[in-house]
Amino acid sequence: MLGEATGLAEAILLRLARRGIPAEYAGSGPDADIAAALQRDRWRAVVVTTRDDVLALRLSLLSAHIRPDLPIWTTMFDATVTRELHHAVPAVNVVSPTALVAGELGRACVAAGAKPVPRLRHGLRLVDDALRLLVGAGAGLLLALLLQAAALIAALHQNVLDALYFSTRTVATVADFPGAPASPVWFKAVSTALTIAAVLLLAIFTAALVRRLSRPRLTALFGPRAAPSRGHVLLVGFGQVGFRLAQELRRHGIPVLAVERDLDAPCLRLARAAGIPVAIGRGDDRAMLELLGIRRCSVVAAVTSSDLVNVEVGLTAADLSPGIPLVLRLGDGQVAAETDSLLHLGRVCDAHALAADTLVQAITGDGDGTVMPAPAPADAPAVGPGER
Repeated sequence: MLGEATGLAEAILLRLARRGIPAEYAGSGPDADIAAALQRDRWRAVVVTTRDDVLALRLSLLSAHIRPDLPIWTTMFDATVTRELHHAVPAVNVVSPTALVAGELGRACVAAGAKPVPRLRHGLRLVDDALRLLVGAGAGLLLALLLQAAALIAALHQNVLDALYFSTRTVATVADFPGAPASPVWFKAVSTALTIAAVLLLAIFTAALVRRLSRPRLTALFGPRAAPSRGHVLLVGFGQVGFRLAQELRRHGIPVLAVERDLDAPCLRLARAAGIPVAIGRGDDRAMLELLGIRRCSVVAAVTSSDLVNVEVGLTAADLSPGIPLVLRLGDGQVAAETDSLLHLGRVCDAHALAADTLVQAITGDGDGTVMPAPAPADAPAVGPGER
């Protein structure tokens, strides 16, 4: 086994040891060290597990070059790199743990109550602070314009078109309207107040527009990136698993609203292209969950890479909206078992167990657990997760 010492690597080693298959973890050191380890004659397969596609590509190509006689199994996320790697080195079998886990989480969300909702029926929610200011200030300017026009019609008996024309010039502080000095006192007071309000609202609108244009625009007022207000799956965590899960749900017509704490998360650029609305904030924050519509969503899915954060999100969501269906992604088998038995926080998906079972069955070519391992030399003892 090559790659990073992740929970998935531990789970694979544990399952191989249970089947009586010798396994050894060699890490991801210099190429010379990896090459020396690969050149031994005792291997029957090479497994590469890492969250870094670049590292997975490097180790897979190195393994295929040193040992073209061995089957190679590697984990990878990027679909383009996967296709090119498979085309260049057919001996490399690529498995995407994120796709496996996302599929299982998607089925759990549907089982928990997520349903397709037509786009026109799931409403609109403003979750971006700059967009909220922009819409609020724009609505205030429109109201000031209409009030000014109504005052012109009432005080100076202007027709509707002239009233709107002069009101627009007044609100924009371009020019006053004819006959203003001879207008009633109440009209002057109202016009003055509306002009001052318009100046303030215009400043807020401009600042919000600049902020909106200077940051990644992850939600919108219209189109596929419009954040739903009801019947959606509230997705906490937008890493590789979160992105794949959002795609899976959207393919079935289920509205999704994701939240990610890291503005520089790699998958955010994919969200814009895929039309997935994402808010920036902490998914375990009560105010953020309220803003994202936790009381009107269909399911809360906590799928960050941290088990404890997912559990915390589940506890916060259950406290804010008792009875809300929860789906949690957990990677540590012990944490998953404890959460399921003690906290009863909904449906729990043990990500590492699922991916490890699939990989081990694919590697051994047997799905029922009865494997006849190849004979190993005397100096090749089985190595478990705690002996690396």
